[in-house]
Amino acid sequence: MQTLTSHQLQHINQFLIEQYRLYYIDLQAEVMDHIATDIEVELQQGKSYEEAFVLVFAKWDVLLKPAKGFFRGIPRFVANQWTKERLKRGAKACLFGALTTLLVGSLFYRWINREEDIVCGLGTLLALYVGMGILYVNNRSLVKEVPLHTATGTFLRVEFKRLGWVQSIFVIMPLLSQLKFISGGELFFYTYLFIGLVMLFYMIQWRIDYQKEKVYQIKWKTI
Repeated sequence: MQTLTSHQLQHINQFLIEQYRLYYIDLQAEVMDHIATDIEVELQQGKSYEEAFVLVFAKWDVLLKPAKGFFRGIPRFVANQWTKERLKRGAKACLFGALTTLLVGSLFYRWINREEDIVCGLGTLLALYVGMGILYVNNRSLVKEVPLHTATGTFLRVEFKRLGWVQSIFVIMPLLSQLKFISGGELFFYTYLFIGLVMLFYMIQWRIDYQKEKVYQIKWKTI
């Protein structure tokens, strides 16, 4: 298969930056791989580089345009992939929260009408509250280390801020319950526990994403 020259690759990269504002290095690498492969296929079929360039970018134009909404500014085909990943993550987080809440509820059912019920309930919430706090503070110290020249790094910062907003709701819920703005009782306990567990899942996943991005940065700097 006919391969592209370094000058042609540079031309494609420059066009991506000027036409689609593709400044992030990780997206540049992913998009360049797709575009270059498609152009090389066209070259193999006898087309000139200029013809292949126009043909391939006409096909990719809609997919490369920036998305709107949660992943605004990211090429649409990447945003679609990330949206699917986030939906799967959300489903896993809710499943983790629901199953763990049911497990805790089944354990408490054995202690129904006993004094241990209140003690264990408060202990569970306290452990969750402290664990969430430690994870949040620890992750917050890493936010400034997240690079801004990659789309993943930039989104990690944005995602952490949004997690912080949900964290704030989790923190003030007991106060709202004491002030009678929301009802207490068992329903509040299990709802609060479920939200906390979902948040815990997201906080752990954010840390995993950070470690992956850190490894990517190390590899990129060695190239």
